Amino acid sequence: MKSGSMFRLMKKIKDDGRWRIFKLKLIDARLYFVSIFVGLLTGLIAVPYHYLLQYFFNLRYDFFNSHPKWYWYIPLFLLMWGILVFVSWLVKKMPLITGGGIPQTRGVINGRVEYKHPLIELVSKFVGGILALSTGLSLGREGPSVQIGSYVGCLVSKWGRVLAGERKQLLSAGAGAGLAAAFAAPLASSLLVIESIERFDAPKTAITTLLAGVVAGGVASWIFPINPYFQIDAIVPGMTFWSQVKLFLLLAAVISVFGKLFSITTLQVKRIYPAIKHPEYVKMLYLLFIAFMISMTEVNLTGGGEQFLLSQAMHPDMHILWIVGMMLLHLVFSIFSFSSGLPGGSFIPTLVTGGLLGQIIALIMVQQGVIAYENISYIMLICMSAFLVAVVRTPLTAIVLITEITGHLEVFYPSIVVGGLTYYFTEMLQIKPLNVTLYEDMIHSPAFKEETRYTLSVEVMSGSYLDGKIVDELRLPERCIIINVHRDKKDCAPKGQTLMPGDQVQIEMDSQDIEKLYEPLVSMANIY
Repeated sequence: MKSGSMFRLMKKIKDDGRWRIFKLKLIDARLYFVSIFVGLLTGLIAVPYHYLLQYFFNLRYDFFNSHPKWYWYIPLFLLMWGILVFVSWLVKKMPLITGGGIPQTRGVINGRVEYKHPLIELVSKFVGGILALSTGLSLGREGPSVQIGSYVGCLVSKWGRVLAGERKQLLSAGAGAGLAAAFAAPLASSLLVIESIERFDAPKTAITTLLAGVVAGGVASWIFPINPYFQIDAIVPGMTFWSQVKLFLLLAAVISVFGKLFSITTLQVKRIYPAIKHPEYVKMLYLLFIAFMISMTEVNLTGGGEQFLLSQAMHPDMHILWIVGMMLLHLVFSIFSFSSGLPGGSFIPTLVTGGLLGQIIALIMVQQGVIAYENISYIMLICMSAFLVAVVRTPLTAIVLITEITGHLEVFYPSIVVGGLTYYFTEMLQIKPLNVTLYEDMIHSPAFKEETRYTLSVEVMSGSYLDGKIVDELRLPERCIIINVHRDKKDCAPKGQTLMPGDQVQIEMDSQDIEKLYEPLVSMANIY
């Protein structure tokens, strides 16, 4: 009797779909475990990447600060020139390793781009990023980390036979883990994926990215326990409420205007740079000459300028004209470095520009007696966050990142206010997010005009719009066709199929529509 009742109970569970839901939850658990593995691998790769960057920076710093005889500069210059020529050749052979990598990662997730040789490209991005920054170019270390993480997610999804609908989640998890390893900021890295890469808050994506980010950030914190940003003080100035309101409005207005100038100039130079009719090795010569001149003056300003920012945040220089000159020099050098297309991001140079702009504003306020000297770093941190909002348009990432890497809750609420105002002002000024513009430039380049149709894979979740719908009766956007339904390790012809939770649905659409339809189609399968 007992065995019979148990059999009937099991049959009832299977009939009402609870058994299938249970199996899907086990599959989800496997995905979360794999995302942890992606985070671990990304951390183990990204940590040596950042260690080598710091190692080569220290070598360059020691060399220029030792003021050697003039003839020692010649072999170093020739060596670095050869390095840049090699990296530019590497980028020409593998165009996907160019720049920071966030647009490419988004393109892979959307289905626009395919990592055909992920392992080779990962190694090339790793080597190219280290070599490019070792010469002193003003590039960010975070962008390559993000793309390296996405390569890890791609490789794990291939080796682990992950379903097509889950690959983008591992790509997102790897990208977030890369940023987490760069800054030891897992929460901010998850927000970046949602705001700038995935651009859709699917529950699985959020969970996998956070898990991978925590693991990668943990690896980075374990190997590099000392975070230099923790040494920055953030002393809140004693101001009345209305004085703070005026201050926040001023900061947001100045940063928004400067952010528009920064974005316009960066994009214009990046579009003009390829049209310059000089051989690539000559362009590399120009860049290296600028890097060398800056290194001989202020070596901390090279390699993205992060060391210069940290030194100014800890011990601000009171000479306004000197800081203005350094900021403008860093700005111009960063724009040309980023426009070269060599592996390296714009995230850190953007933070540095925002921080130095904040220092200039703070120094003027100190001279006017509005704030004290010890409040300068407080203004700098707020401006770093706000300038990132103005340029990249990722307010949650910017606010949480500065709070997370510095550990100062004192700047959290002011960053929300100034960041929110900056977001509003940049919308009024019609500033397009830099990464969005770079992504659009990428997909409209000749290399991406060959494909006319693209395929998007989505997973049907329990309770979503697609759950229980018959394929033939679905009203999809024009020229969108369901071409396959993968269920229980089998491909099923879509005609007449009733969609169920766990189904991997492949939707084919015109290439020009994928950006417009990505979020609506994913939401139909994911929202519950």
